[in-house]
Amino acid sequence: MAAATRWSFSTTSGAAAAKAEEIPASDNVPMMTAWRSRPNALGKRLFMFLALDLAAIWLSFLASSSYQLANGSARPCRDALRPCCREELSLFKALHGQARLCQKGDNFNQRVVRVTGSTNIVRRSKIAEIDIAAYPYLSALVERQIAAWPQHEPTLATSLGNRSLEVMRDTEASSELVTKIALHHFGTIDKICHDYRYFCENMILEAELFFRRHGRYERSKFSEAVRDVYSKPDVMEKYMNGLLLSGVFWHNHAGALTFYRSQYLPMLPEGYRHLEVGPGHGALLYLTATDSRSGSIVGWDVSEGAIAATRRTLEVIGVSDEVELVRQDMFDAPDQRDSFDSIVVSELLEHLEDPLKALRSLIRYLKPGGRILVNMPANSPAPDHLYLIDKPSEMTDLMKAAGFEIEKNQLFPMTGYGLERCLKDRLTINCVAVGRRPG
Repeated sequence: MAAATRWSFSTTSGAAAAKAEEIPASDNVPMMTAWRSRPNALGKRLFMFLALDLAAIWLSFLASSSYQLANGSARPCRDALRPCCREELSLFKALHGQARLCQKGDNFNQRVVRVTGSTNIVRRSKIAEIDIAAYPYLSALVERQIAAWPQHEPTLATSLGNRSLEVMRDTEASSELVTKIALHHFGTIDKICHDYRYFCENMILEAELFFRRHGRYERSKFSEAVRDVYSKPDVMEKYMNGLLLSGVFWHNHAGALTFYRSQYLPMLPEGYRHLEVGPGHGALLYLTATDSRSGSIVGWDVSEGAIAATRRTLEVIGVSDEVELVRQDMFDAPDQRDSFDSIVVSELLEHLEDPLKALRSLIRYLKPGGRILVNMPANSPAPDHLYLIDKPSEMTDLMKAAGFEIEKNQLFPMTGYGLERCLKDRLTINCVAVGRRPG
């Protein structure tokens, strides 16, 4: 394999000015001869400053551009030449590992998953310092992702290197599920690695740049999300595959998953009746189905296609018999009042125009004393995110306005950033809270 090229960017504040040296002419030395006799003075200085200026212009172009794939090549969007601001440059640098080239790796062995941290790619990388050989499914995914996208390795090292042993164990379990799903659907995990790169570069980064420039999400109406995202099968496939791997690779997503398993589920009563609205790939349904204390488990979605996709996934990971999937509008289920001990809405409310209305509907479906888990990201632009919360307290305020008592909440900042920095610079935070219906 050819060695990966590493890119780094730096900026220098302030201004620099070049002052031309005056070289006196004489009768014996013509001016042009005097100029040539000082090759290390004015000429090289001007060349250096010209090079710096060109580099600054190119960096601004990169930082303020959104790249889209068009017939295998990249093209800048119409506002690519817009001067970048410091926030955009910082963002571009932070996400650069999620927005570069992707090369197709070797086919993954469908029958045996035996890649460990001792393989060449992982051994040569910073990942080796984390010693992920104890997590074979995670090692396999990291191996293929680095092979497909070498520039992403520092981001993976940062994310995995800051996880507790408990989170790492859950990440390994998630990696096993992701591997089974990818092999069943595509016969290889290289496909989802490629789609994850596209998801980061052409979807998330573009949405982030819009958010930095305008301070809002690009779309605010559900009809716009349908038009631009949901009605396009090729876009949806890349989007869903990208989300699938983000649950493994992104620090905030992995932390929220562990919170659900280790803190939320133990709060529920023995034999609890459970509902998840918008279950997506079904990772949380899987954790619920494998909880020995769970009773009946139901998943609702308004889309028949989404229900079918979740059902296929649950069949692959072996829990389809334990879960009932129903096409159901959460705003219109009068026969389900006071029915559930537990309701989960994880990364759903930001896709709605009116999340308060949704929460007011859901509290009616809980039994008195029943609990809800809400996971809603703040400052998290994506192609189909409609409702923006700027501060984590805005989510708990919505829950209180709907009638819930807040029992517990926790914040999970994005990979590579602390909570204070995320709050200051409006970076993504997954806000997770447990609410209780009074009574």
